[in-house]
Amino acid sequence: MNGMKIVMLISWLTMTLLSDTTEWVKLGEAEVSWGYKTPYRINMMAPKGIHDLEDIRNGVQLIQFELEWLAPLTPQDQVRDHFKTLIESQLDSPESIQFSQTLINRMLNKLPEANRFDRWQFVYSPDSGTHIYIDQQQVHILIGSEINRALYNAWLYRDPVTTSKLLTRLLKLGK
Repeated sequence: MNGMKIVMLISWLTMTLLSDTTEWVKLGEAEVSWGYKTPYRINMMAPKGIHDLEDIRNGVQLIQFELEWLAPLTPQDQVRDHFKTLIESQLDSPESIQFSQTLINRMLNKLPEANRFDRWQFVYSPDSGTHIYIDQQQVHILIGSEINRALYNAWLYRDPVTTSKLLTRLLKLGK
């Protein structure tokens, strides 16, 4: 009887570990500029085998934005200012910004300075929000549909050129 419980436990643990591993496929990339400075490159990825352009555009598909920092050093205050502006620029009204301020500040407080070659992952799920990983360690989960949509749209719809570059693979496939 105890042997059976051990086998079941090992089976359950194995399935749990395997289900958390997602193989990502790069859909496109674009460099983000702040005037004369290009602090990071953003790579847009989707789980292997799941590439629906309309679902991605509508924010109803699991997607990952990976930031590859290019500048030698981006101080913490500049990183925080950038993300604050990025999110707030996508919110509809001053009331939305005020309502979301606590969530925005919680996220900003988790963001460190960025060094060249640092990689940050923002894994967006329409069901569970955005999981933020820095150095492969989860540092924050951004909850709230309005604020998640703001961050998602800030990168995906930054401008037509960026949108095209991020969706290059899907646009070429015509999906």
